[in-house]
Amino acid sequence: METLNDTLFLWINGAAPSAAALLLGRFLANDLIYLFPLYLALNWLRADTAGREALLQAAVSAAIAMLLSWAISKAWFHPRPFVVGLGHLHMHHAPTASFPSNHLSFVWAVCAGLALHPARRTAALILALIGLPIAWARIYMGVHFPLDMAGAMLTALAAAGIGLPLRGTLVPALRRCLEPAYRLIFAWPIRLGWARA
Repeated sequence: METLNDTLFLWINGAAPSAAALLLGRFLANDLIYLFPLYLALNWLRADTAGREALLQAAVSAAIAMLLSWAISKAWFHPRPFVVGLGHLHMHHAPTASFPSNHLSFVWAVCAGLALHPARRTAALILALIGLPIAWARIYMGVHFPLDMAGAMLTALAAAGIGLPLRGTLVPALRRCLEPAYRLIFAWPIRLGWARA
């Protein structure tokens, strides 16, 4: 398995990238992830009760995924490619555990959490596909192995599964806690009809 992992990594990792490829790689690897919390925040402004609970389900799944990812990396430390001298590193990164990818665990947990709600499944699929170039870029830039991404997918699915029973308890309670503060902070946009109460 390690041989396959190394081979796939060397096939994707940028050997002699152009300046444009490095710029794109850095953007995809580090910055595109911000689209996911932005999606959750902006959709909250126009969502109804069910929609807000779907967004919170995604956030809960992402939080569980981050906890699982941390626990896995502590239980089984797998070094990053540059730590073992494999391939080319094109951006700075601390020599933390590579498996599973935190970025993709978060991204795909958001998607898996959204997919639990039928009305958000199309959005979940689109966002999951947006995660693919992030996964590619993190390998291309030399900070992850391909199997780190497979691990992230499994971590995300496990997180959504763990979060599923919270759909009828914690998630509605979170919504009820957050909505008064939201209505207070966004009172002016709500009055103007720009945001939903």
